[in-house]
Amino acid sequence: MTYFASLTRVFAPFIVLSASVTSASYGQTERMMDEDAGTGYIGVTGILMSEYLGSAEEDLNVLPYLSLNDVKGFDFFGTALTYRAIDVGTGQGFGKWSLRAGPRIAYTPGRNASDSPTLTGFEDIDGSLPVGGYAFGTFGPVGLRVDAGQDFIGHDGFTVDASIGTAYTGDNFGIQPALTLSWADNTHNDAFFGVNATQSIGSGLSQYNAGAGIYSYSASLLAWHEINEKYAVVLTGSYRFFTDEATNSPILQAADGADEGFLAAISLTRKFDTNKW
Repeated sequence: MTYFASLTRVFAPFIVLSASVTSASYGQTERMMDEDAGTGYIGVTGILMSEYLGSAEEDLNVLPYLSLNDVKGFDFFGTALTYRAIDVGTGQGFGKWSLRAGPRIAYTPGRNASDSPTLTGFEDIDGSLPVGGYAFGTFGPVGLRVDAGQDFIGHDGFTVDASIGTAYTGDNFGIQPALTLSWADNTHNDAFFGVNATQSIGSGLSQYNAGAGIYSYSASLLAWHEINEKYAVVLTGSYRFFTDEATNSPILQAADGADEGFLAAISLTRKFDTNKW
């Protein structure tokens, strides 16, 4: 058994498995395995999660799964594409350190007003494309990561996710816990949690302006088991609770709103080698 031997990827909020599930809703936890450059996984996942930020209702979806590890310096997981502009250190594990950083772009979904009667009179929020960067460092058994990005096509807000975690790996399995806080500016928070005068008239909710600040904390646990050299099963569980900027929102206080949420997912993946491309 190897303790904390594999911190090669990301500690961030929760899992992201397709273009329909992203860090805007539950963040991103990437599987951290000490893979060779050019390793990828493709497969399918079943995921249960809230319909939108602050909703008490859940949706069950079957979605595609794709991840790429160091394909000519690029990594892809869920809907996030990053590039290793900086990749230095002595390695991962006790007595070692590493630092990886570079540009990042990711797709995050918006919100459909038709998802709930509470949102009557609200406009849809388009999916966003936050463009920014990331920094991921490991110090012995601890991994730290920050992702930041400015959106230009959806809510137009600026978001930051900061995470801390660790990992335990065996011969053919691993578990990975992580804690994350999510911060956003007024533009993002007001888009998802605010209620303006027009929306108040249509929905009957009180007006509310959500300011900039930390809007949620999250805890996640990722586990995987390699069935054989090619196939693996990945299990994900996460719990998120919202902070004052969100919980004070009439949207979360409505009958079908919630100040906490969870996500559960199971994925079957197949390993492949991109060096053959």
